[in-house]
Amino acid sequence: MGRSWFGARLQIWLGAVVAAATIYLAARSVDFDQLVQVLRTARLPFVAIALITATGTNVLKALRWRALFHGRRVPLNLAQLSSLIVIGQAVNFYIPARVGELGRAYLTGEEAGISKLYALGTIAAEKLIDIIVLALLIAAMLPFLALPEWLAGRVGPLFLTALAVVVGLVVLIGGRRGLMRLAGWGLRWLPSAWRERWLERIGVGLDGLSALGSPRAAVAVWGWTAVFWSVAAFTNYIMLRAFDLPSSPLIAFFLLAVLQAGVAVPSTPGKIGVFHYLCVLGLSVFHVPATIGLAYGLVLHALVVGGVSIWAAIALWRRSWNLRRLAEASQAKSDGF
Repeated sequence: MGRSWFGARLQIWLGAVVAAATIYLAARSVDFDQLVQVLRTARLPFVAIALITATGTNVLKALRWRALFHGRRVPLNLAQLSSLIVIGQAVNFYIPARVGELGRAYLTGEEAGISKLYALGTIAAEKLIDIIVLALLIAAMLPFLALPEWLAGRVGPLFLTALAVVVGLVVLIGGRRGLMRLAGWGLRWLPSAWRERWLERIGVGLDGLSALGSPRAAVAVWGWTAVFWSVAAFTNYIMLRAFDLPSSPLIAFFLLAVLQAGVAVPSTPGKIGVFHYLCVLGLSVFHVPATIGLAYGLVLHALVVGGVSIWAAIALWRRSWNLRRLAEASQAKSDGF
C-alpha cells in the first residue's frame, strides 16, 4: 500500500514537472497580448464544426471496436461502446499511468458479460492497428516534407516498431496453435489447475485478435480505421481554417501524426503542456509562429480533451463510478481477467 502510494505520488510530481517544462517551452516565444488577439479572431463556426468532428471520431472508433468483436455477440449498442471508449481515454488523460485500457476492458466485461481478457485483446488489436497506420501515414508524407532534426531521428524507430507489430500480428493470428503449445511448455512447472487457468486466459486474449484473421471482419476494421483517421485529420484541417492558416491536408495529417505519437506516451494529467507544445512544434515545421501555434493548441486541446472529459464524466456518473475508483478497481481485479 505504501509503495503504491509512493509510486502514485512520484508519478504526479513527475507529471507536474513535465507539464511545467512543456508549458515553458510552448510559451517562451509567445507574445501574450498577441495570443489573446489571435484567440479572439478564431472563427467560431469552424471551431463548432471541429467540436462535432472531434466528438464523432469516438463514435467511429466504437464502430471499429464493434467489428473487432468478431464471432461474438456483445449486448452493447453503439452509444455504450462509445462511452466506454471515452471513459478509457479520460482515465489515460488524468490518472498518472496508462490504465485506461484496463478500465475499459473491466467495464466492458462487467456490462457485456464477456471475458475481460477477451475485451482487452480487442483493445490491444486497436492499438497495434494504430501503430501501423501511424507509420504508414508518416511514410506517405515523407516525400513531401523536410522533417526537422527533432522528428527525423524518430522516424526509424517508429518504422521498426511498426514492422515488429506487423510480424507479431501475423504470428499471433496465424500461429495460434503453436503459440498455445509454446505457452503450455513455458507454464509446465505450474500446478495443473493453475497452468490450465493461464492457458485459458492466453487463449481468450488471442481470441481478441481473431477479427484481424477474418477477411470479412478485417475489411470492416481497416475500413473504419481509415474513416476515423481521416475525420481526425479533418478536425485539424477545420481548425486551420478557424485560424486562417494554410488549409492543407498535408499539414492536417502531419499534425495528427505528431499528436498521436506524442500523447500516446504517459505524461501530464490532461496532457496539459505536452499537447500544446506538440501543436507549436508541429505547426513550426510549416513556419507558423509560436503564438498562433499555441492558440491553435489551446483551442484544439479544449475541444478534444475537454469534450472527452465531459462525455466521460457523464458516462461515469450514470454508472456511479469515478476515474480513480475505476482505475483502482481495474488494477486490483486485473488478476481476474
